[in-house]
Amino acid sequence: MSKAPRSGPPDFDGDLQPAAAGRGLARRLTALARLLQIGRARPGPDGFSAGLLDDTQRLLTQADQRLRLSGNHTVVALAGGTGSGKSALFNQLSGADFSPVGVTRPATRDAHACVWGVAGSGPLLDWLGVAPRYRYARSSALERGEEAMTGLILVDLPDHDSVVTGATSQADRLVGLTDLMIWVLDPQKYADAAVHRRYLVPLAGHSEVIAVVLNQADRLTPQQAEDCLADLRRLLDSEDLQDVPVLMTSAKTGEGLDELRKMLTNAVSARRAAQARISADVDDLARRWAPFGAGPVLAGPVLAGTGLAGTGLAGEGTAGGRADSAGPGTDSPAGPWHLSPDLISGLVEAFSRAAGVAAVGESLQRARELRALDYVGWPLGWLAERITGRDPARKIRRSRLWEELRSVTAGPSGAQQAEIDNALTVVADAASQPLPAPWSRTTREAARSRAREIPAALGTVMGQALPAEDHIAGWWRLVGALQGLLLGCVIVGLAWIAVIIAFGAVQVAGSAPPRLFSDLALLPWIALIIAAILLLGWLAASGAMNRVQLAAAAEREQVEDQMRDQMAVTAQEMVIQPIEGELAELDRFRTELRAATTRD
Repeated sequence: MSKAPRSGPPDFDGDLQPAAAGRGLARRLTALARLLQIGRARPGPDGFSAGLLDDTQRLLTQADQRLRLSGNHTVVALAGGTGSGKSALFNQLSGADFSPVGVTRPATRDAHACVWGVAGSGPLLDWLGVAPRYRYARSSALERGEEAMTGLILVDLPDHDSVVTGATSQADRLVGLTDLMIWVLDPQKYADAAVHRRYLVPLAGHSEVIAVVLNQADRLTPQQAEDCLADLRRLLDSEDLQDVPVLMTSAKTGEGLDELRKMLTNAVSARRAAQARISADVDDLARRWAPFGAGPVLAGPVLAGTGLAGTGLAGEGTAGGRADSAGPGTDSPAGPWHLSPDLISGLVEAFSRAAGVAAVGESLQRARELRALDYVGWPLGWLAERITGRDPARKIRRSRLWEELRSVTAGPSGAQQAEIDNALTVVADAASQPLPAPWSRTTREAARSRAREIPAALGTVMGQALPAEDHIAGWWRLVGALQGLLLGCVIVGLAWIAVIIAFGAVQVAGSAPPRLFSDLALLPWIALIIAAILLLGWLAASGAMNRVQLAAAAEREQVEDQMRDQMAVTAQEMVIQPIEGELAELDRFRTELRAATTRD
């Protein structure tokens, strides 16, 4: 429901107490300072503009200076163009011709100030830049019954359209410093587009500390005055200045001056015009900061179910973040920001593929199996290796496998770096897509901030997870001893056969050798025993290798799990934490934005 337009003096003596207003304003200024801190870390074309940052710093500095100065004085400025009669109005309110009124070309070149209650006003007037020679004391205030106006500093500003060098910039500066602004317009130029576009429209959010005076009413007939007042009211309403009060005065006849004095008295009595002005300035800046906090609010766990199928980063979970419209008054989710566990596990899996964890595990398992053959292999193979005295092909393969395994400590590179970059891109897209600028950019940058460090980090954790190269299980030695015994039996059997053949086939002079070494009928039985021993060796080797393969597979699984666990830590430190830190900053930004926007 729209508010009814105001046409009388503003009510500056409401329920809000100065102390409470001061605490609320301090809280808002603190929040604005924190917004500035956050914004300075994120400049750029799609970030916080230099103009916004500079204006915020300027307001914080200005507010700090004003609030440190006299809180017992209220600065009211009479602003207007040449010929509007504001200087004459200033003199009428002051009770003396303090501000000169031009005759041929009315023009105010320097700011003049009249003070009701001089004590403590000096530093404030110095801050305003009013020269000492243009400061006047309303010493007869008590005699005129103006005790309620004690603390008023009425300033006659230079004409905003003056041709005098520096006058316009001085007026612009003082417009930004005064507590209450009274715009003095005349019947001929009250609709001047330059005044409205340059001053009134930008101050639409300052209705609480703005008033418009249509001066020189003595030059109009009653009907003309009524028409001008209605047209001015219509014009202000169209410019979103519905709450700005409009008075009609005449410095010549005194019409409307009592009502204007009442307005000034209310402002001085309330002692909160300065805080109201600063608060209105904070409102304006908060509106300029607000678009950077727009967009969805993602409640944790966030970014689950983000359409990552086919990328290796999608999970089965369907729990998603809440996507609500986030404005300055929207509550942020409770608890810290964090990414979907499915997204994190997908990132870790992508890292493991890029680093070749599966290939490393396979190489480790194969190297273990080749090493076990030295102890649990079939006797004939073991005998062949010992007889040849050369490194068999499997030993060369095992050596190469361990060289490859040791090389993983250097980290993946080349194509693996590209795979890591792709994984980071997917996560960055998922995390940044629903965010407004500049957070979408800064979140992507956070996700990739340590991209070049990741390959070496993955190689390091893989190298740390690898077991010792010369690890030998105790039972391997037992099986090796058994295989050695069996091989010895085979050798003895073969020697036995050779002796029988030698003694059985050749007649030896003298006494006959024992039958055990000369009976050819024993040869089939000895051969059978040898075959049985070889079969036993083969069965022992097969059984032992089956156990070796199971143990190697279990070791492979354990090592791969350990690598992935450590990669999860790496992903958390190098990718997830920077992203969540940026999301937490967005959450803090929205919290501070609400604090800067909300009036107590």
